[in-house]
Amino acid sequence: MIAHLSGILFSKEPNQVVVDVGGVGYDVMIPLSTFYDLADEKSKVDLLIYTHVKEDALQLYGFKTASERKLFVHFISVSGVGPKLGIALLSHGKT
Repeated sequence: MIAHLSGILFSKEPNQVVVDVGGVGYDVMIPLSTFYDLADEKSKVDLLIYTHVKEDALQLYGFKTASERKLFVHFISVSGVGPKLGIALLSHGKT
């Protein structure tokens, strides 16, 4: 499982970034709180990662702080709350 990414911020949008790690671009979903804490594109970035494995996909969710990641894990442990909703809850709440 991927737990941490450190590389160059290739692209940045409010809920998604691409992190270039040694020439490989990792597509990572992020909450707005992480988006606002990130520097400009082409700068160095470090993200804590939650790897979500489904039958047909491997999805990465990134966080700037350990408390964000921990709260996300708590959210998705609730029945009926998946990673996309967990990111949305973090984006609209305060961490």
